[in-house]
Amino acid sequence: MSLNSVSRITTNGLSTRRFPPAWREAAVFGALWGAGEITLGAFLTAIRIPMTGVFMACFGIIILISGQMLIKRRWFPLRTALVCAGLRSLSPGGVIFGPMFAIILQGLIVSLVFYILHKPLIAGVVSGFIATITSILQGIVVKLIVYGATLWDIYLSLLSKAESILHLHAGQGWIIVGLFFVLVGSLGAGAGVFGWRLGSAAIRKKEILRG
Repeated sequence: MSLNSVSRITTNGLSTRRFPPAWREAAVFGALWGAGEITLGAFLTAIRIPMTGVFMACFGIIILISGQMLIKRRWFPLRTALVCAGLRSLSPGGVIFGPMFAIILQGLIVSLVFYILHKPLIAGVVSGFIATITSILQGIVVKLIVYGATLWDIYLSLLSKAESILHLHAGQGWIIVGLFFVLVGSLGAGAGVFGWRLGSAAIRKKEILRG
């Protein structure tokens, strides 16, 4: 999708003074992300697919990174995430603050990493790795806030039980937990690479059309 097509889609007779280009561009990608959250995300949740949050985080990463490469505006991912979070509040389940907060946090992470790292591929891998791990940690933190320290005790007892089943020494279960987070982060990093490739292909197509 070229910048000109983004502009044509989002202008629609509105005054650019009241709706700046930065937000018009974010609205296009945010609407795409939000549509996926409302439809695909709701479907995966309804059929109880494990790690739905990780899959949806990867979906968001692909949109954010490919969009950032194409638009090249600072804080574009955060603006896109705010649009998506607003649309997420309109889903049949109503205002769900957990997923909305996760979406905004994901956009903030990608924005900060691209602001710090100036190599798109490296930034895509790093932001994807961090964002997917954060999606898991954010869910755990929210549950701990809601249910209190009792839930943490349940987690520890489950970890101890897993160590016993796997014949591990006390404390070695945390190694498995660490490997799990590395696996989750690797999925996000892979999504970051895919988003980078998608953005690069869109840039090449735009240059061919201009040439």
